[in-house]
Amino acid sequence: MNASSPLPAGPEVVDPAPDAFVLPFNRLRPGFDPGQLPRFRDLAWRLALISPRESNRSLVIDWSRCPAGLRPGIMRAAFAELNIPTPAVLLQQRASRSTTQPGTLRHNFQIWIRFATWLGGRGITELSRVTAGDLEAYAEHLRPLGRQWRTDAKALGVISRLWAYAPYLPEHDRLVMPPWEDPAAVMSDFLGANDDTPGGENAVAIVHPAVMAPLLVWALRMVLDLSPDILAAAREHRRLLAAIPDRAPRGGTETAVAHLRGLLAAGQQLPSSGAPGATAVRARFGGPLPPMANTFLAGTLGVTTSQVARARGLLTDELTPTDFGPAPLLDVPLTARIGAAPWRAAIGFDDVDVLMLHLSTAALICCAYLSGMRPEEVLALRRGCCTRVERDDGTVRFEIRGRHFKGVLDEDGNTIGEGEVRADPWIVLEPVARAIAVVEELEDGEQLFTRTLYRYAKGTCMPRTGLSPDTAVERIRAFTAWANQLAAAHDRPHELIPPDPDGAVALRRFRRTIAWFVYRQPGGRIALAVQYGHAATAMSESYAGRSKADMLEVLDQEKGLALAETLTEAGERLAAGEKVSGPAADRYRAAATEFSDRYAGTYLGRRELRALVANPRLQVYEDPKAFLTCNHDAFTALCNPDRDRARNGGRSTPDHSRCHPACANISRTDSQITALRTEVARIDADADAGLNPYPIAAREQQRKDHLTAIISRHDAQQPADSEPTERR
Repeated sequence: MNASSPLPAGPEVVDPAPDAFVLPFNRLRPGFDPGQLPRFRDLAWRLALISPRESNRSLVIDWSRCPAGLRPGIMRAAFAELNIPTPAVLLQQRASRSTTQPGTLRHNFQIWIRFATWLGGRGITELSRVTAGDLEAYAEHLRPLGRQWRTDAKALGVISRLWAYAPYLPEHDRLVMPPWEDPAAVMSDFLGANDDTPGGENAVAIVHPAVMAPLLVWALRMVLDLSPDILAAAREHRRLLAAIPDRAPRGGTETAVAHLRGLLAAGQQLPSSGAPGATAVRARFGGPLPPMANTFLAGTLGVTTSQVARARGLLTDELTPTDFGPAPLLDVPLTARIGAAPWRAAIGFDDVDVLMLHLSTAALICCAYLSGMRPEEVLALRRGCCTRVERDDGTVRFEIRGRHFKGVLDEDGNTIGEGEVRADPWIVLEPVARAIAVVEELEDGEQLFTRTLYRYAKGTCMPRTGLSPDTAVERIRAFTAWANQLAAAHDRPHELIPPDPDGAVALRRFRRTIAWFVYRQPGGRIALAVQYGHAATAMSESYAGRSKADMLEVLDQEKGLALAETLTEAGERLAAGEKVSGPAADRYRAAATEFSDRYAGTYLGRRELRALVANPRLQVYEDPKAFLTCNHDAFTALCNPDRDRARNGGRSTPDHSRCHPACANISRTDSQITALRTEVARIDADADAGLNPYPIAAREQQRKDHLTAIISRHDAQQPADSEPTERR
């Protein structure tokens, strides 16, 4: 950094020379390519070189998009942002870090470019000419763009960073203090009232259950069922590639010519290439003959691909398109099946790369979804991260140890980009351990998920080849299309993966989706807090909430779906002649009839489910443990001791842990009476065995008498010409 005359008792003014390196050397990634280091004169700065995370993209900021007049000043401010710790004014007001991560830097610089473009449209060519009125006008410019309020507020905060670095910049680059930075001002004065949804909820949408279910089915099928065939093909594929010598052996061309002529003499066809792009290459260059499988033949014969290509050239005049057959198949027996049929007849040499890619993607889906890891955590997994632990009680657990990144700070409060090893391991299911074992066989290096697994992938300028979340999205999209093709080929329409209504399936959505499902289980909040490493369950509730709907609303929807299922089954049983007894039998029949008349065969959307939950006549809840159905009326429910004191009638749902046999809300069906008879038979069998201690045996006999009385009352309420269902 070159400096012009420093300000008296002030900071050094940033005025870098054109050939000055932009990135701070103390933050450069180990093993970087010096030729990739951007200089101040360059219009493209590759910020990923200071990112310790291997899954990051190149993160290039393109300064050519910035207006020419304002470009030098904005670039000097960016240079200051990169090389000078965050000014104290920002640290005090926003609890910022003293160093900023490259992804955030790129985002901030893009906002600066958009701001400069807007200034250029007003004829402003220097930051020092910007007035407070101009900044107020820019805030007004953001309001009608239709973005979230907090997005615009953050954008204005990024503009404030230009002002915060003003003391380090030449006078013509110094921005006036934005009016929203005035201690007496509030952001709503410039952006209007904050009409965003209340804070505290994670805005990432879950993967729709209708999408997640078949996607997980295919991912698990790939890992558990199809992987042995694919891995066997991969081993044979690698054996053939390893057989290709680095240097052309003497006589290799003649060997290839003899082999090709031998195939033709035996009445066999020459193998064609099925590699991606082979047909396009042929069409581009107008070749009369199909492309030949040079790599396969080179591995088979132990010669180089150039020698095979030369041999084909020598035979060009003798060959016709009919001499070429399909792409070569690998001599690998396939044992996996989908249903009753083999999943495919054979695996071609040129199919292996794509199948390996899909298998790696399936393993990534299993690991990301079934563990609840964040994207950067699962993408940072290393070989040997998963261990099998046998406990003293004979149970087996699978533990994954790896790095986490969120909230990892150094002693100065700065983010540690490379993260740290998570203190507590992730406890996962066996399919996750199987998925990791599969990827460990697919990959050669230490990192499990890379972008160079696919043989035809473009080369990367970075020495490390970590997979990025964006690339993972594309791989999941390709895997979904491939799985749908296989589902259609095997006539399994129920396993087709539909498009997600909330857009592309990204890794970060898996964490929210599994949280949403776990939260709904008994003890789900505690399980989330343990697995996700949250110190309080409040954070887990944020993950478990659905975008644009708080948890209570989601639970109301689930309650409505449960009511609909219960009433649908009730109507079907009544239509089949099943009888009902109990003080609420008439209400049970009336509820089933009303639901059938109003909702049967219709789409139950959010509005319909809310109406269903709110209808007091349709509150029907099965209680299998008590062998009854509760037709809940909050004003008469004996399970609620506060029913006579609550203004709204108390609980809106029954408390199954306090069910009272004398409650007026009880009804029982023939199916429940059949279950009661089975329970009585079990009690009799235990009594005949004589294994229970006397107190337990006596208590069981008392329970039998109570259950027998219920059965007798049910039978007594049936018409004289009917018999209990189980006797028919």
